[in-house]
Parts: sequence; C-alpha cells; structure tokens
Amino acid sequence: MQQHQYFARLQPRNFIPHAIWQGNYGLSISSSCTSYAGLATAVNGNPGTELVIGQNNDLKIDFGKEVDSLMMEFYVVSDRLEFDEDDLIECEYLGLDPELLGPPPLYWLTLSGLAGTEIVPGHYASSPTRQLLLGPFRTLTISTTQAGTVHIPALSWQPAVRH
Repeated sequence: MQQHQYFARLQPRNFIPHAIWQGNYGLSISSSCTSYAGLATAVNGNPGTELVIGQNNDLKIDFGKEVDSLMMEFYVVSDRLEFDEDDLIECEYLGLDPELLGPPPLYWLTLSGLAGTEIVPGHYASSPTRQLLLGPFRTLTISTTQAGTVHIPALSWQPAVRH
C-alpha cells in the first residue's frame, strides 16, 4: 500500500540538530547539522508548509522499514547554477573540460538499506517536480552544498513486501 507524507498542513518549525521529528507510517526525520532544516512556509507561491533542507546540511529520512520506491516532490533554490572559480581550477588541474561536465550538483541523495548504500547526485529543478528513487532502501539522506536549498512539499513511498 502506497504511503504518503504531505507537509502542506503542518505548522512551521525548526528542527533541532539530532532531534527526531515523527511523521506518518513510522517515518522519522533528523538533521545532523546546525544550518537550517525544518518545516517552513513554501517560497514558490504554493500554499502551506514544506520540508526545507538548508545549505551545508545532512538531513536523514528513516522510513522505519525497507522501501521499494519513493516518489519525492521537490524543487531547489540556488543562486549558483554554474561553476565557480574553485570548480574551474579543479577542472584545469584534472585536465577536464567544464563545458562537457555541466554544473556540479547542489545536493546528493544517499540511499541506505540491507542491500547496501548508493549515492546519487541530486537533480536541479527550480519549480516543483518529481523524482522516482528505486529501492530497496530504508533511509534517505539529503546532503546539500553551500549553493543550494532543497524544498520538499511531499513524499510518497511503497514499502517493500517480501513473501
């Protein structure tokens, strides 16, 4: 059975580092950094509240059991969509053409579970979009850089069913 966590009707609140926020169906969320993470009023004109992961942050979402798939509704707020000077210097040092690489990711997704760990670069989207993440995994950690803030209005997941 598909399970959902919509953040739109929840009260805005800051997450205290390492404290656990409990959601629906055994979902729990914690932030391990001191930069902003929490439930905040949407910034793109949508009514309500959304989960926001501020810059330089690691936010862990634990589903309480293995998940076969997750549909994450999200968008990214950033003022940096191109390489900065440090990125260009690193490309030059490594002998890489920055034109072929595209901009560096603004955040990463780490999927962890019984089958192991997978790290996936985050996609950039300036307006709400969806990304399907396939499991199995039990936790999702969203790690942001200093150049991006990730906004999540909703999560929908399919728990793993093993016979």
